[in-house]
Amino acid sequence: MRLEATVPDNRGAAAVQLADELGLSRSQLIDEALALFMKVVLEVRRGRRLATLEPGASSPACEIATPTLAALEWAQNPTALRLPPDARAKLAALNELPPEPSPRLRAAAKRRAR
Repeated sequence: MRLEATVPDNRGAAAVQLADELGLSRSQLIDEALALFMKVVLEVRRGRRLATLEPGASSPACEIATPTLAALEWAQNPTALRLPPDARAKLAALNELPPEPSPRLRAAAKRRAR
């Protein structure tokens, strides 16, 4: 299968340099990266984290995270939101009769619609 991706120039240059250093084609490098990422996602879904270890050490030297992995980890542990009765009443009232949009909000919406 052929995939196409857009990456920042500096990351693309680093990938090409790494592929050259390792004697891999760009396709092989991307295949290795995807295989590793898929394994990491599987482990995060199991409640684990990605970390590096020093040889012989019992604690992690470095924990590795990305925005995607952090989002997956947060999604794994949903927390119920508990609001006091007065806050729930305020939210219900705002739902029933929301305030009119401010002039700044209207102007922002007009700019966004263009």
